[in-house]
Amino acid sequence: MRLWVRRHRRWLLGGLLLALAVLLPGAGLLLALARHTLVRSFGVVVDLVGIGLVLFLVAALLAPLQALGWWAGWFGDAEEGPSSLGQLAVPVAEGRSMRRWVVYLDGIGQASQQALPEGEDFLRRLAAALPGDIAILRGIMPYSITNQPLTEGRWLAGFWRWVDAWRVRRPLAWLGLLVNLRNLTVVAVSADGRYGPLYNAGMAELIVGSLLVNGYAPGSGTPVTLLGFSGGGQISLGALPHVRQMLAAPVQVISLAGVFAGNNRVMQAEHLFHLVGARDRVAPLGSILFPRRWPIYLFSPWNRALQRGRVSLVPLGPVGHELPGGVMETRLTLPDGRTPMQQTVDLVSAILATPDGGPSALAAAGGNYSRFITNPWHRPDARRDLAPLHDPRLQMRPHWIGRLILPEAARRDGSVGFEVLQTPPGWGHCRGRIAALRWRDPAMAQVTMDVCFSDEARDSARSGNLHPLRLDGWAQVTPLESLAGAHPHDDMLVRLPEPVAVLHDRTPAAEGEPLQLEVSAEPLQTAGLARALVRFVRPLEGHAWEALVFDPACGAFTGPPLRLRLPQPVANAEGILPASADGLAEADLNQEGWEVSGVPDGSCAFVVQALLPRRLRRLAPQRLIPQRRAAWRYLRHQAWGDTTAGVASSVLLAGRRAEAADGDTLLSEWQEGDRLLVLHVFGGIGGEQREQALRGGLCTGHFAYGFGRVLRNPLAGGELSVAVDYRQVYAHNPDGVVAGAQDRWRYLGERQWGWLGYRPVADILVRFPPFTGSYSLGPAGAERQRSPLEAFGRQLMATMARYRIGDGSGGSFVGPAHNCAQDSNLALFAAIRDLDRDIRGAEPQRLQEWEQRHPEQAARLDALLKLERILRGRLLPVPPMRGDWQRGSFQLGSSLDDQPLHDLLQGLGSWRSLLPRLACESVLKVFLNQGATALVLRANQVGGHNPRIAPVAPFSLGC
Repeated sequence: MRLWVRRHRRWLLGGLLLALAVLLPGAGLLLALARHTLVRSFGVVVDLVGIGLVLFLVAALLAPLQALGWWAGWFGDAEEGPSSLGQLAVPVAEGRSMRRWVVYLDGIGQASQQALPEGEDFLRRLAAALPGDIAILRGIMPYSITNQPLTEGRWLAGFWRWVDAWRVRRPLAWLGLLVNLRNLTVVAVSADGRYGPLYNAGMAELIVGSLLVNGYAPGSGTPVTLLGFSGGGQISLGALPHVRQMLAAPVQVISLAGVFAGNNRVMQAEHLFHLVGARDRVAPLGSILFPRRWPIYLFSPWNRALQRGRVSLVPLGPVGHELPGGVMETRLTLPDGRTPMQQTVDLVSAILATPDGGPSALAAAGGNYSRFITNPWHRPDARRDLAPLHDPRLQMRPHWIGRLILPEAARRDGSVGFEVLQTPPGWGHCRGRIAALRWRDPAMAQVTMDVCFSDEARDSARSGNLHPLRLDGWAQVTPLESLAGAHPHDDMLVRLPEPVAVLHDRTPAAEGEPLQLEVSAEPLQTAGLARALVRFVRPLEGHAWEALVFDPACGAFTGPPLRLRLPQPVANAEGILPASADGLAEADLNQEGWEVSGVPDGSCAFVVQALLPRRLRRLAPQRLIPQRRAAWRYLRHQAWGDTTAGVASSVLLAGRRAEAADGDTLLSEWQEGDRLLVLHVFGGIGGEQREQALRGGLCTGHFAYGFGRVLRNPLAGGELSVAVDYRQVYAHNPDGVVAGAQDRWRYLGERQWGWLGYRPVADILVRFPPFTGSYSLGPAGAERQRSPLEAFGRQLMATMARYRIGDGSGGSFVGPAHNCAQDSNLALFAAIRDLDRDIRGAEPQRLQEWEQRHPEQAARLDALLKLERILRGRLLPVPPMRGDWQRGSFQLGSSLDDQPLHDLLQGLGSWRSLLPRLACESVLKVFLNQGATALVLRANQVGGHNPRIAPVAPFSLGC
């Protein structure tokens, strides 16, 4: 803003002086005296200027009539001959395919279909500099909707011919300004919000008609460039969306010292190049006179295009606007030895001749993903991963684990490839084979849709965010395909959830038959094929480490040392390492041990791809808080109060029902097989290498739900542990995090891709049987099992599938109404609402009979419905403002840029879901007040020590 003020201080000062002169007492008398003095001194000149001003005002008032007349059909509907359309600057060989078409729109000095002499010279030079497969269209009068010159067919044509001839003979004569003033009124009409759409649509029809007459192939999608000089810049931007729609082709705009309003749909341009000189006093007027180009108008089309990199500002050096000294000057020499004309031709020809960027060009800007993928130790590699383990104490994970492979578009059959890297016991013969994986779920049909990338998604991809570029243009993309195609490469490692149906190859003898696998739930993104519980002893040469393995028989870390490798991860774009191995042996958490997951390195060592502290896995809290108020005080003020790096804690909180119980009684309620609701939040990265997201000083963090279960950990001698799988509702990002189901190994513990090593995190596991248990609903003999937790999982599955493809637009974005916290809680809200509807829909008599048959379930159901009512009031305090929550439908990919006021009001309608930590605390408080217990697992940048970063807690408000 300061820079803008400095650049235009002269205009601002002049405007201020004029305003003061008008507002001062007696200003009218002073102006009258000034006019009388000027008339007596200059006589006829002043009168002529006055008459000119009156005529200009009349012309300005009549200017919209041209657009209205075209719309009303006053100019006739008959087809016009080629003479009224544009012509090629250089003839094109018949039958030759064009790579791009260029349409030149001259400045406001144009009076005939011929451009000004310097403009015609520019077109000749440009045509000579361009390759033969780029055609240039000239001869369009951008200030006439019918392409009728001022000098022909008008009742003042003679007058305009005389003015034009006089101007050509004497370029600096003031009489030539009459043409400029007349055409300036047309530019004003194009920029006007009332008449502009009509005029711009008519001009687009003229441009498209000229293209078609001169050989443009309709339906070919050949790109078009609108090249506008001065006022032609506004006409180009005005016609842009209409030309794009009529031709169904990308449209690029090049502004040569253009003057434009900034209220047109700049975002629909393939790109806008704005070339302007340092001595230009005309082009900057656009940024002064039109408020939507002011920096404070953040969400105007112009400023949004600037923010998303859709506009390139190209400086021309010491160059002015028009002759003399303008962008088409041939008698001035610049410091580099070229004339301004030659510089302009060189720049424009370079822009036009640059090959169009396609999906591969977009994929090249993959942000942190493109950096992380260069780490060979943290991506699937069958030749390495299928090697046998060198130590029997390393246990293979007992799951189907493999790499997803997206099929070619021509060979789609509803399945994706699955390179089997690990199997359950009995299926080892399938390792190394490519299976056809199918996901059978009737609910998937609701989230199977066509994918066609929006301009916003393409801009996001160019800026470094990762989008499913390989799916662009595909019809009926399934959730399994969107998962396999989420990355530019087939590097997605997943674990198949049980049950897994093996449709073929049921015996080891059938190795020649095709292998087909089928699942009924979403595959979970994971890391590593084998695991162990270890304690680090000391580092060795390179990235090698010596560690002791936990022996369940004696309950201690013992035996011969195990050789591990912890390769240093690749730093992100800000130079921050995702994990470190420094000081692992001295860390406090090392005494309890670490669970590690990874693959063999092929040389008698084990590569640790992911690690988790045992403290975050054990069901053995360090602290018990059985009082509800003390639990809430801990959650609000203490849980995130300690942000010491390398620290992890485990605290069990009690709800209102359990306040009288002691700690042992509370913990004894957590039994093997229990299912849990997980609330996950992470914070920010501060310290010396403070992340860019925290430059504003506020850390919002991230929120997600997940599902947990209590089980026996075989690595730790069967001690009770908790397993966590996340359901990540995650917008497209530069880190390669894909919306979907992820286990702790991949999302949290992965040393290259996970968050545990350089962010503070919290996993809160909630045990509340009314929500996590099952219900036998329906009449006797026809009961069906319903679980709120499973219904919640289905809602999240649909939301995550939609996020992966942005509801078909290719991109989902963060805004106040739609983000990780808002949309995750919408899924929770919808799951409980659907169960409530299912129960209330039953006949009252049958409902009473059901309550008599299942009194325990009826009591849990009452608690669940009470929870639903309280959650409804807490998450949706202003229901009318979140109609999408009430209807159960919402639109993804919406951000603050699209509908700022609407989205902001919607976000305020569910304000407790606006911030990640606030959403977590709001939901958890309701559960605790209804008698739930919760295990809070906190960790701050756990792993090796990195002194250059520090944990930052996420921001919250009182709830």
